[in-house]
Amino acid sequence: MRIAIPLYDRFTALDAVGPYEVLSRLPGAEVTWLAATPGPVTTDNGMLAIRADAAYEELPDPEIVLVPGGLGTRALLEDERILSWIRGAHETSEWTTSVCTGSLLLGAAGVLEGLEATCHWLELPSLERFGAHPMRRRV
Repeated sequence: MRIAIPLYDRFTALDAVGPYEVLSRLPGAEVTWLAATPGPVTTDNGMLAIRADAAYEELPDPEIVLVPGGLGTRALLEDERILSWIRGAHETSEWTTSVCTGSLLLGAAGVLEGLEATCHWLELPSLERFGAHPMRRRV
């Protein structure tokens, strides 16, 4: 099972590493850390970097997509490279999911249109802008 976790500058470590710890233990799991460019990607507090194994385009069709949140999401809401990758990966994935403000990237990519979604509570109104139905509960 191919699992893609796209990283970007200023992602939140827990939003990526927490789900990684669970997903990496699925039978047959192959987790790939992705980024615009392979190499270290720094978290939102600047104290940790995770090494991306591949560029987004190198894994166009994962079975699971997990987009972490973080302060860096806002800078990517119009970044067509990651948004295009999310759209394409979503077309073939079994699960497209996110943590916290990672849902803003899913929304900006157009994959939350008409769906219930959640986010950091301060960003719930932003989900509406992308056609999602914001929920204060876990979705």
